[in-house]
Amino acid sequence: MVTALLNYPSLQRRVNKAKHKRALAQNFNHNMNTMIKIFRIVILSFAFITVVSFRLNDHKSAAMQLSPDPQIRNKQYLPEPRLTSEVSVEEALLNRRSVREFKDEQLTQGHVSQLLWAAYGITDKQSSPGFLRGGLRTAPSAGGLYPLEIYLVCGKVEGLKSGTYKYDSQDHSLELMMEGDIRKDLSNAALAQDFIAQAPVSLIFTAVFKRTTQKYGDRGRERYVCTDLGHSAENVYLQAVALNLGTCAVGAFTDQMVSMVMQLPDDETPLYIMPVGKY
Repeated sequence: MVTALLNYPSLQRRVNKAKHKRALAQNFNHNMNTMIKIFRIVILSFAFITVVSFRLNDHKSAAMQLSPDPQIRNKQYLPEPRLTSEVSVEEALLNRRSVREFKDEQLTQGHVSQLLWAAYGITDKQSSPGFLRGGLRTAPSAGGLYPLEIYLVCGKVEGLKSGTYKYDSQDHSLELMMEGDIRKDLSNAALAQDFIAQAPVSLIFTAVFKRTTQKYGDRGRERYVCTDLGHSAENVYLQAVALNLGTCAVGAFTDQMVSMVMQLPDDETPLYIMPVGKY
C-alpha cells in the first residue's frame, strides 16, 4: 500500500501520457479522414469541370464548323416578307386572341419570315446613325435605340432544322446558335406551361438594357424597354391573325432558367416567350 502511494505520481504521469497519445492518434485519424474527404471532393470537382469543359469545347467546335466563316455561322436567309394581305388591320384587331392550344403541324419558312419581319423587320434602311443598326423597323422604339433581340426556337418548320436561331433584321436572316429541339426545356423553364412545348416554334424576346439606359437612365429600364416590347409583340399577334395562326405572350418564367436553356449572353435579359402555331 505504501509502495503504491509512493508510486502514484509516476503512475499518474504514465496514465496521462497514454491518454495524450490516444488523443493525438484520434486527432491524427480525424485529420486524415478530413483530408481524404477533401481530396475526394477536389478530384470529383476536377473531373466534373473537365467533362463540362470538353462538352463546351465540343459544342463550340461544332458551332464553328457550321460555317467556314465563324462570323456568320450557318446563315439561313428567309423568304422576302409579303407587304400586302387579304386581312385588314381592323379585322386582325377584331380577331386577335391569346391562343394556348396548338395543332401538331409544322409551319413554313414563309410563316417564320412574316412573323419575324412583323416583330422587328427593317422597313427603312439607314446606315447611320450607328445605333439604328440597319434602319427603322416595323415597331417603334424610344430614341430609335432598338434594345430588343429576337430568337426563334424551332421545332417543326419545313426546311429548317430544329434548333435555336437569332434573327438578324439587317439582312432578314436567321443565325443558328444551337442545334437541337429545346422546346420541352423551354416549357419547363416557363413553369411547365405545356403549350410552349407543343407549339412548332416560339419567338423569344430579350433586351440589352444598356442600349436604352445609357441615354435614358433608370426610366429606360423601368418604362421604355417594356413599351418597346409591347409594340413588337402586338405586331406578332396581328401578323399571326393574318396568317391564320395563334400565339400567346408569356411572361411567366424563371429568367435564369430561360437564360441557361437559351445560352443567352450575359448582357441579355429574357422578357417574353411567344409560342406560335396552327390551332
